Amino acid sequence: MDGKKFTDITDRIILVCLTIQIASVSISIAVSSVFFGIWISLWLIQIITLRNAVLGSTLRKELFWINLFIVLYILSEIISRIFAVYPEGAFANLKRLLLFLIFFVSVIKIVNKEHLYKIMFINLIVLSIISIIEIAGYAYNFGEMISRMPFSEIRIDYFSYPITSGEIKMMCLLSIFPVIFVKETLPVKKLYLVLLILPVFISMILTQSRNVFLAFFLCLLIYGIFVNRKLLLIYFVILIAGALILPEEYTSRIKSITDTSHLSNKSRIDMWKVGWEMFKDHPLTGVADSHIKEIYETYKKPEESSEGVHLHSNIIMILATTGITGFIAYCGIFISIFLKQIKYYSDSIQSLDKSLMFGSLLVFISFHISGIFEWNFGDHEVMTVFYFLISVPFVLKNISSKNRFSLE
Repeated sequence: MDGKKFTDITDRIILVCLTIQIASVSISIAVSSVFFGIWISLWLIQIITLRNAVLGSTLRKELFWINLFIVLYILSEIISRIFAVYPEGAFANLKRLLLFLIFFVSVIKIVNKEHLYKIMFINLIVLSIISIIEIAGYAYNFGEMISRMPFSEIRIDYFSYPITSGEIKMMCLLSIFPVIFVKETLPVKKLYLVLLILPVFISMILTQSRNVFLAFFLCLLIYGIFVNRKLLLIYFVILIAGALILPEEYTSRIKSITDTSHLSNKSRIDMWKVGWEMFKDHPLTGVADSHIKEIYETYKKPEESSEGVHLHSNIIMILATTGITGFIAYCGIFISIFLKQIKYYSDSIQSLDKSLMFGSLLVFISFHISGIFEWNFGDHEVMTVFYFLISVPFVLKNISSKNRFSLE
């Protein structure tokens, strides 16, 4: 078999495995991880046997700062674990850094729009089916649950933790949402998209994840201000009507977002304070992302079992575990990606491309808003979907550019 044929076949397998990895992560992290391992192995075989560079010269130039900050962040993670407060097992969860490869394989291997559309559509279909099953289970059990607990405590958590599930659904919804308003003919009928999105939206709401609520509705506000002013008016009408019409038991969880005396909010504030103290005591290398609960207990006695397992904030967690160098690298990675996303969106002229790029921008923004209150950067499931969706502008730029990024 010649090199080109081998590459073509393995590229198809890599994309199939990538699709399964992304679509299955909401159901089974084990299945997702198996297919992750398969496509990484195939890609490594390609590189070794064909001796191809992973990035062509054009792509290296485009991604220079992103690559630089990723390398710096990885080094910061390694150094923090060398000087970890608890050295035993400090390197155990370092493998999650391999998830960065999802971004790169998407940019390099998705070489036509049809492949991109298929991956996004398959993921939406699977997520919609999962959501329908969840809603059916929620409805079936609602009578029994409402007799035992208030509505605000009834959360969809059948396949994964509510916050994880809510964030994945939030990102997938925002990635597709702008496409509904595109005037040109779409690869999929808008009616089908709406029908697929609706159960995902309902299921997302029923996870009752407050960081997701805040991030999602702020992103809709951003979309309305910058893209669709008519939608902005409808959006405000719905919010006001909901606040006036819905009973208190249905809005209390949302209202609790600003309540500093709320048990969950108070716990988060305590964790942020402790995380800041960790950073001040270990400003250069951090304490390392290892045995966080044990380290936390040296600063404060947890008031509940989940307190101190992690610090419920990307910013605080990165500062506490990797120190100032890791935090600078973390900020550098995402600022570099964000600036490129904006540039590609501004340069694009095709309506569908622009909508998908803006959707990716909303994914990016929602992730970081949500991450103020949750350690989603350390969530394997969330990051699997996130890295793929933020790659979309880079993929579209690669495909449409006259000087297409290519392997050398």
